Amino acid sequence: MPKPASGKKVLRAGLIGAGSSATNIAATIATIDEIKLVAVADVNKEAAQKIADQHEVEFVTTDYKELCTQNVDFVVISLPHGLHREVTVHCLDAGKHVLVEKPIATTVEDAQEMIATAKRNNRKLGVHFQQRFIDATREAKKIIDGGKIGKILQASVSVMWFRDMDYYKRSSWRGTWRMEGGGSLINQAIHPVDQMVFLLGDVKRLFGCWAHRVHDIEVDDNTCAAFVFESGAFGTIQTSTSTKAAFPARLTIFGSDGGIELDGNVLTFFKADGTKERTDYAAREGGQVASATDPKKFSVVAHARLMNDFADAIREDREPLVNGVEGLRALKVVRAVYDSAGEKVINIK
Repeated sequence: MPKPASGKKVLRAGLIGAGSSATNIAATIATIDEIKLVAVADVNKEAAQKIADQHEVEFVTTDYKELCTQNVDFVVISLPHGLHREVTVHCLDAGKHVLVEKPIATTVEDAQEMIATAKRNNRKLGVHFQQRFIDATREAKKIIDGGKIGKILQASVSVMWFRDMDYYKRSSWRGTWRMEGGGSLINQAIHPVDQMVFLLGDVKRLFGCWAHRVHDIEVDDNTCAAFVFESGAFGTIQTSTSTKAAFPARLTIFGSDGGIELDGNVLTFFKADGTKERTDYAAREGGQVASATDPKKFSVVAHARLMNDFADAIREDREPLVNGVEGLRALKVVRAVYDSAGEKVINIK
């Protein structure tokens, strides 16, 4: 295998899963000279073969355990959430580094087991929170850390989107506690929740509510929560997959000297003097990072940045920027909302 112009070692990747997210991951790998997709596994052999044919992959299997016997440096797991723990633990024990799609798992306990397994095997565990890598998030981090909006007072996550009932019917694992682990919060809204804890720190106390108001599913199609950060700042969350008049996903941060609003990859910086600066990074990075109505929309640039960081972590023997511990932070908030269920305040550990 010839060395790319960068001089970096080419890493061989295996892909476990062949759904829409896996298709996006394969397309992302195809843009990176230093990573080569060499194996695909999915119980649906036809779906796996389709991805393999598109990217000239020779090894295809219906058994992820068989994929782990191949010469691959790391695997990317793009499966229903409820399978993340089982498959990740097996791959780590088989000596493979693992990059797992969000959320890291459906329960905190499962995530902790995955983190412990990676440590025991001296393998890298990464979580696919690519929105930490978009320019809007990076710039927001600089603004906050630079003290430009003063003391953080409050933050708000709003993801009021729409998914029709066919979205849940097309994939039997969606809309179930066992395999999806939740609904609008753990699936659609977990990215801005992750951005929030990345930018502002962990949540220590939370009261949340959830319900299925429109869809015939087990899990939430609407949630809300009020909480307190470790810093003492306040926060709120509202999520939905029921609003046909779908709204942009927003993370808004209010400081004593200004504020920030993240709308996907668009950053608005509100200054203390009443002026504001709006920067549309989406146009620079090939489009928006997600869609209120289209679950297939994604940013190749953000995915590639995360993938490259994970590959470099393997080459340099360091932790990826979004390792298992980082990936667990958003899940703790999500699980607290579900566990609260409108009945009790949850103290997050």
